[in-house]
Amino acid sequence: MTDLSHLPPATEGEVRAKLRDAGIELPEELFRQFAAVWPGFEAMVRRVPRDRGYAEEPAHVYRPGRVVKG
Repeated sequence: MTDLSHLPPATEGEVRAKLRDAGIELPEELFRQFAAVWPGFEAMVRRVPRDRGYAEEPAHVYRPGRVVKG
């Protein structure tokens, strides 16, 4: 598998721990909002393929000389 979509979603406790480890303190109401959107964000990030090399990323292979004639 080239992505992490097979992993189970983070629990509320894990989300709280991630925020605490990042030094972020949220009031309970804001935490509830954050926790509500976290599963969608987490799913999106986990679908990103992990098996590509650095040079395969489009930002690293663009060569303007190929499209701009001087």
